[in-house]
Amino acid sequence: MRINIQNRSLFLFFKYFGLPIFICFHFFFATVQSAGAQTSLNGMYQNYNALQTAGNNEIITARNRLRLQMQHTRSFGGFRGETDLIQRYNKSTDIEIRLRELYIDWFFGDYDLRIGKQKIIWGRATGGFITDILTPVDLREFLTQDPEDLRIGLTAINLTRYYGSNFLQIVLSPVFEPDLLPEPDSRWFPIQMIPGPIPVTYKGTERSTPLKDAGLALRYGIRSPSRLDLDLMLLRWTHPMPTYGITFSILTVQDILRANLNESYQHSWMGGLSASFQLYEDLFLTGEALFVKDRLFTYLPVSVERLENALTTPNGVFQLLQDFEFRDDGYLVNKPWLNSMIGVETNWHNTTIGAQFFVEGILNYEEKILPQRIFPYVTFLATRNFAQDRLRVLTLTRYNIYAEDFWFQLQGTYEAADGLEISLGTNLFGGDPVTPFYGHFSFNRFRENSFIFTRIAFYF
Repeated sequence: MRINIQNRSLFLFFKYFGLPIFICFHFFFATVQSAGAQTSLNGMYQNYNALQTAGNNEIITARNRLRLQMQHTRSFGGFRGETDLIQRYNKSTDIEIRLRELYIDWFFGDYDLRIGKQKIIWGRATGGFITDILTPVDLREFLTQDPEDLRIGLTAINLTRYYGSNFLQIVLSPVFEPDLLPEPDSRWFPIQMIPGPIPVTYKGTERSTPLKDAGLALRYGIRSPSRLDLDLMLLRWTHPMPTYGITFSILTVQDILRANLNESYQHSWMGGLSASFQLYEDLFLTGEALFVKDRLFTYLPVSVERLENALTTPNGVFQLLQDFEFRDDGYLVNKPWLNSMIGVETNWHNTTIGAQFFVEGILNYEEKILPQRIFPYVTFLATRNFAQDRLRVLTLTRYNIYAEDFWFQLQGTYEAADGLEISLGTNLFGGDPVTPFYGHFSFNRFRENSFIFTRIAFYF
């Protein structure tokens, strides 16, 4: 059995801050015994299986997950650690060890301080991420994971200052931590393979020097008794979702031109807000927006139509290359970007219903940019409890308006006994086919990956 450990960010953090943390840790647990302490150890075992509903009805994933959580609390703070041991038994007997949280808390009157690997959750969006971009997520198996299992923790110093019911939160992360994306040979890789005689390779990002891309995020939260919750945010951060730059190289043996798609990220100033307003007793209006000063976008020196026509034949490729403008900027351009959402949520006949409308927009747009200037989509959520709250039924849908593609989820979770949950559900993908040069995420890419799933979880 081989064990894989993927905690590079934590290693880099403790490489530079290990001694101060060790001193603080020693001081924390060596404090006077009269402070009173309590230690708890709990966790979860989960078995998850997903079966493809189209094609060859393949097993998409078969996974065991053991989660161990340890918490030590004192009157002036605490310590928490959370680790997952994951075995994907449909692929191999390997066990992946995933450290999700490892942090220390201190409480100082009007201040809370948390240092270490932690989950920081901002925003109110459902079915998309707007201001909730601090904590990276694991997308390697996409929607075969529960939402609470997607977040993998951020290594950061997190300070909160309280002003009555309001607060100021300051987050400093010394190392950029992008989302974990599927490998190019994965069924969940978001980009369609480009047909044609030119081979294409995909490369991950080249990590920069630690501290160069350190992130700083500030959030001021207003918790008003007049039905308004408002968060204002200012960030110097790197958006965790990549843009793919394009470079070309020559295969020396075959003397063939090869295209390389490289994950690229941009450190930038950002401003955001997130709000919820109670219109009536059971009716809430929500809104969220994030403005990114510098966001990378891929552009092409020729039209998509010409690319599609040229890549069908070697002669077409040769003619295209005669007019193709070769550049060393990766065919990437910086533009301001705005991501926004407005939604409504209510409770009707014991059913929670929510709908949200999203718009992504590129400012100072140029026609050569591959993504569209405006990209709208909507999400719909409905959930209700039955059988004295032991059975929970949830449905969640996202529809991309311009591409006319969708994702639909339906699941039911039954609490069979205290600590034991059994779930059954489905995730369906579909929509109209799109070109491989389509500049946005499309659920139609995964239409053959629609699946049904079972999940058994035992909490201890």
